[in-house]
Amino acid sequence: MQELVLKELKVYVKEINNKGLQGVKQHGRRLGLSTDFLNIYSKRDSHPLSECSDNYLDDKEFIKKAINIDPNSIKFISRRLRQDKTIAKLILKKNKKLAEKYIFKKTLKEIKNGKKSIER
Repeated sequence: MQELVLKELKVYVKEINNKGLQGVKQHGRRLGLSTDFLNIYSKRDSHPLSECSDNYLDDKEFIKKAINIDPNSIKFISRRLRQDKTIAKLILKKNKKLAEKYIFKKTLKEIKNGKKSIER
């Protein structure tokens, strides 16, 4: 089941970042077509992870895959994983702004202090 969610996440990211597909969806709306008929994601649609169970959102391996597909997945992860250094390092690589917003400050501080001690 997790693989299906990850595949849907890939489709979501591809479609919301494709201006051509978004134009098709807007044109369809202007023509009065149902959004179900168009079947193209837009930024108005809910993120695939917003409907996942807590078990998925607390699964470290699943979340790592989701973040690699879409860094915005960080918005949905469990509180426990927001404290995880591996997840924090991954999201820091992908998007520093999202890391600073969603990862606990204490965890980010520990990572930064760890890098400084290694550099010395």
